[in-house]
Amino acid sequence: LSLHTPDDELRDTLVPVNNRWKVDEVLDAARYYADVTGRRVSVEYALIRDVNDQPWRADLLGKKLHSKLGPLVHVNLIPLNPTPGSEWDASPKPVEREFVKRVLAKGVSCTVRD
Repeated sequence: LSLHTPDDELRDTLVPVNNRWKVDEVLDAARYYADVTGRRVSVEYALIRDVNDQPWRADLLGKKLHSKLGPLVHVNLIPLNPTPGSEWDASPKPVEREFVKRVLAKGVSCTVRD
């Protein structure tokens, strides 16, 4: 599941399909999938410097995922690959580590893709 932010305001700009299916609707569908299949949901989250890497977003992500999916979810943080001409860049390693720490503190499994 490509989420990239836990809030609809930013997700509307990062993931245009969010205009049709809001974060909570997507998470409800993910819960249905987990319940029917018994499989864990993998959430993809591209971490972008100063865009979606704030501590409050990590807290909100962990809170929403724990509430909706409990132990049936894993967050896969993806450091943004540098792209020539892009206005976006990867978050610094200390910010990345803090983000992981905060998601884990909410009881949600979280790792960084190498």
